[in-house]
Amino acid sequence: MIFYHASNIEGLKKILPLSKSKNKAEKDKVAYFTPVRLYALFYLRDMDVNHVTIRAGDDNVPECHEFFPDQLRTMYQGRSGYLYTCKNNGNITIAQSAEIWSSKETVSVVNVEFIDNVYEHIMLEVAATNARIISYESLSDKTKQEYTINMKDFILEKNLLTINSAQSRFWAQYYPEAWRIAQAL
Repeated sequence: MIFYHASNIEGLKKILPLSKSKNKAEKDKVAYFTPVRLYALFYLRDMDVNHVTIRAGDDNVPECHEFFPDQLRTMYQGRSGYLYTCKNNGNITIAQSAEIWSSKETVSVVNVEFIDNVYEHIMLEVAATNARIISYESLSDKTKQEYTINMKDFILEKNLLTINSAQSRFWAQYYPEAWRIAQAL
């Protein structure tokens, strides 16, 4: 089985287990992989912001849910990076779902693809019906309100009001209602 690993770093020959495991009981560092090229594209993002939700829909077609207007274009237009292809020699195991796998061991790179504009590649997948975008504009008012409350909670939990960082500036700009509510508390 072929796996993809996305990175903003050029020239990798091996993928090292440097990430904290999402499994809280797991103490070892891991490297993450996916057998789905589209999922890997979504990981070519600004690591300071790191806020995209993609999951399999009821028909197993990946869906990206936008949390603000034109989120995908905002986050991926003009972004570039590398998709590394690796073969599973038994050291890559399922981590969270059929789309997210990990390895505690170093994994050799078989091939690399430079992605010059991540947004264009995502939209090609959408055009080929390999993915769907659930646009912010298509959401009900109730869902938008729920998102605002969740975003307000995140702003408070991460103390974004008290720091000046790329992440806090991003949240203030793209979640202005949630930011305003958090400031008022």
